[in-house]
Amino acid sequence: MRNPQLVVSLACLCLCAPAQAQDFGIRSFDIPTLEKLGHDMHVQNLAAWHASDALEALHARSELIQQKVAGWIVEDQPEGTLVRFIRQSDNGPEAAYDIQYPASVDFARDKPPVTEPKDRQLTDSEKAQFAARTLALKSVTQRCSDSYNTVVLKDPEGDGWLAWALAVTTNPDMIMAGGHHRLTVSADGTKVLQMDLLSRSCAVMEKASGPDGSKVAALVTTQLVSNVPVETFVFLNLEYRIPIIVLTPDRTEWGIVNGKIGRIGTVGEKAGAP
Repeated sequence: MRNPQLVVSLACLCLCAPAQAQDFGIRSFDIPTLEKLGHDMHVQNLAAWHASDALEALHARSELIQQKVAGWIVEDQPEGTLVRFIRQSDNGPEAAYDIQYPASVDFARDKPPVTEPKDRQLTDSEKAQFAARTLALKSVTQRCSDSYNTVVLKDPEGDGWLAWALAVTTNPDMIMAGGHHRLTVSADGTKVLQMDLLSRSCAVMEKASGPDGSKVAALVTTQLVSNVPVETFVFLNLEYRIPIIVLTPDRTEWGIVNGKIGRIGTVGEKAGAP
């Protein structure tokens, strides 16, 4: 029996004819890689969010603008996660502030200090990561939001980077399912080698409770760019802690729970498919 306290939220739910070709024009990864990318995106986004709050608690945004602080990079190190804020100088980008999180971090509990590095010079890898972040923001071709967040990770299949421009909304009851871009970027961070639009529309998912106060059991959406859910759905599942069901062009129904992608089944004629 269906739990009356649970509802399913739908986003642009439509059942499309099966795709005839398997080449959707975006880079494809196996499921373990997609899960790891989504997990690492989530961790990096959490680190940048909490670090930004800590920095702005000490320095007003107007002060940071005056100092020409222009963003951040996040580095996974043996001792933990380093969030390094970057500012522009006459000699190019340099380190402005650092926040070092421990290896087993609880972002809600751990509050490491904001420090100023003694050596502000960036390594070649740091320069490349910051360049890839800047490139991602400049390369959004189909805008679905006035604001975009960025995540940059090492390319799991090469010596370059993967950079994401993630559409965000200020509506606390909505989640951007579409509008996200993935860039494959050169090792020096300056060239876009491939641009992948991870959706065909600016789809949103509503996570508000039902009119009777019932909880959202899962978010449901369609995806037309791949027959396997892309990494941004893993990221969103971890960010919002809500299961996500994704319907793909081959009529497969996928569930994403706790950052894991699993096949639920196939949508049949009785579901109303044409």
